[in-house]
Amino acid sequence: MKYKIYLFISLFLLISCNNNSNGIPSHIYPDLNNKIQYQVDWQKKFYDNRIKEFKASPIGYNQIVLLGNSITEDAKGWNDSIGITNITNRGISGDITDGILVRLDEIIYFKPLAIFLLVGINDIYAMNLPEGKQTEKHIINNIIKILEKIRKKSPHTKLYLQTILPTHREDIKNQIKQINREIIYKVQPEVTVIDLYSIFANENDLMTNEYTTDGVHLNGYGYDIWINQIRNHINKYSIKKAIVIDPDSISLDPDTTDIIPDSTNSF
Repeated sequence: MKYKIYLFISLFLLISCNNNSNGIPSHIYPDLNNKIQYQVDWQKKFYDNRIKEFKASPIGYNQIVLLGNSITEDAKGWNDSIGITNITNRGISGDITDGILVRLDEIIYFKPLAIFLLVGINDIYAMNLPEGKQTEKHIINNIIKILEKIRKKSPHTKLYLQTILPTHREDIKNQIKQINREIIYKVQPEVTVIDLYSIFANENDLMTNEYTTDGVHLNGYGYDIWINQIRNHINKYSIKKAIVIDPDSISLDPDTTDIIPDSTNSF
């Protein structure tokens, strides 16, 4: 009998250690002790903090997930803007394609209704540093891997790939265009491509000034442009906010309220 009790307690402790306080398995989140390829120290700080936030507030079911870097993370209040309840933001400032690959298990676990992916600009920046080791091929392959992993393990999730946005940097504009061309060419037909690049680029293939705070990140107007480009797609999977009416706020004035007789009781 004592052995059975001991075994039960051991199993309970084992299960508890492998689950968050909210009952979600811990293994669906990255081990923050592991090194992510091409991730540098400042990126790791943002990454670790956000993963801790994700653990405390899991995606949940029947969600629309915005997946990406700081441009996505700063897309705040979209549920209120659209009037829905099921957008979940999974943007991490500074994130790269390798970082997203490592954190896909949470997304696969909850199997969202739809995912809107926007990633790649931090990889391109890193590639152009003197010590940069990334290549265009690596970035393209990673984006395809992200989409393929989700498609295979969560086949009912609708995937949207958004092209990498332009910046103010002349030296990388051709790289952005080339990577966008390649991923559009290689992506599976089940993936819907939303060409944000063409919306935000000016005649010189640089970010339009009116849409940005610093040549990379979007301002309020830029976010309005973005949300309007994908609103119709989001609405296909949206859960609308319930309209709650306080009965105490309704008053009927007998002198002004029309009373329509019930025809079934008329003589």
